[in-house]
Amino acid sequence: MWNNGFRHIFNCLWREIVKPLQYFCQSLPLLYLIEERQVIFLNTLLYSDNCRPILRTLACRHSVQYEILGLASKYGLNTVQNSKSMVKDAIWTCFKREVHF
Repeated sequence: MWNNGFRHIFNCLWREIVKPLQYFCQSLPLLYLIEERQVIFLNTLLYSDNCRPILRTLACRHSVQYEILGLASKYGLNTVQNSKSMVKDAIWTCFKREVHF
């Protein structure tokens, strides 16, 4: 639906690739957006002082930390704790490498 929305707005055919359009509109594909928000959310759970103790305890489990590290390493982030801007920049850089004009 996300790609079809771009095709509809820019009056493209259904078989055209929309990644260049998304790049020039500075909009990430939906999968990138979901993974970006997952990494930011999980980092917030682990490292925020405002989180409730129960949520922090759940987030400190090794499975959650491995999930964060797995997603982060996919985008070239080598540590578990990353700032929002660092995560967004890394994901945008990865997307830019994937776009073909």
